[in-house]
Amino acid sequence: MRLNKILIVLITAVILATTGCLFKPEKKTATEEDFTAAVEEMGLKVVNDTETYSDSVGITTSLYGITDDRSESYEFYVFRSTEDAGVQFDSLHIQIGDTDAKDKVETNISGTNYSLYKAEVDDLYYHVCWVENTLFFGSSVKEKKSDIVEFAKKLRYD
Repeated sequence: MRLNKILIVLITAVILATTGCLFKPEKKTATEEDFTAAVEEMGLKVVNDTETYSDSVGITTSLYGITDDRSESYEFYVFRSTEDAGVQFDSLHIQIGDTDAKDKVETNISGTNYSLYKAEVDDLYYHVCWVENTLFFGSSVKEKKSDIVEFAKKLRYD
């Protein structure tokens, strides 16, 4: 009887794992207010530079915060559509991934409504997360990587 219960649990776990039910979580989309609050909490000024983008890239909102020494940069975009955000995610992923480097470590993670790309390229760290029609892009020198990671956690884009 106990063996039957164990087998049923194992079979259920295998079915869920092979259909992707256990490994495809969903992320909640961050808002402009979430990003602004997180940047201001760090003592940085939020800049809205939406006007600098043409309609051709599909950006409806572009916000960023950057440290005075430019060692850390935080960017948040809202696009007209999920497809537009995906195109920008792919572009950043390719651009960073194609960088010639002596030392490069890359991580790719995907769920039902998001993709995450993290890369350490020589002395730089990049964190790009696409959730539905939004995109977070953080970059820093490697020594400040933990700041970018913590910031992404606040947005739930980790």
